[in-house]
Amino acid sequence: MRLSQKLDPEMVLISPDVEERGDLFRVFGTIFAEAKLVDSAEIVMERLLEREAILSTGIGGGVAVPHAQIPGLGRLAMAASTHPAGLDYPALDNKPVRLVFCLLGDANTAADHLAGLARLARLARRTDALEPLIEATSGQTFLEALERLEGN
Repeated sequence: MRLSQKLDPEMVLISPDVEERGDLFRVFGTIFAEAKLVDSAEIVMERLLEREAILSTGIGGGVAVPHAQIPGLGRLAMAASTHPAGLDYPALDNKPVRLVFCLLGDANTAADHLAGLARLARLARRTDALEPLIEATSGQTFLEALERLEGN
């Protein structure tokens, strides 16, 4: 699975004006709703926060991968955000989060959901290679950098 094929440039937030993960989850909910992928921005935020209550999805290396199941979604949906200055987001290594990939799925997309999480976990280990994503100036340049990263 190539993440770059699952992500639209309009679903990439470049340096959004958010201070902490709850604010970011609200913005993710809004863009998923505006893209007509979900009925309600609030359900996205609620499900992401429920998942975070179990264990933070800040996986280290400046990367977080919030994810949730949204009943009836019918497909894997993905968004991303960049935070060059760092985002207040609990992480396993206690370092600021600079790159966030948000995945939504449902019971019917569990295999894609897990494949996406595994792919992101592998990318997160290549912290030196993530800088072009973090420094992207648009959704399109982000996707181009992601395609190059996945090609290596």
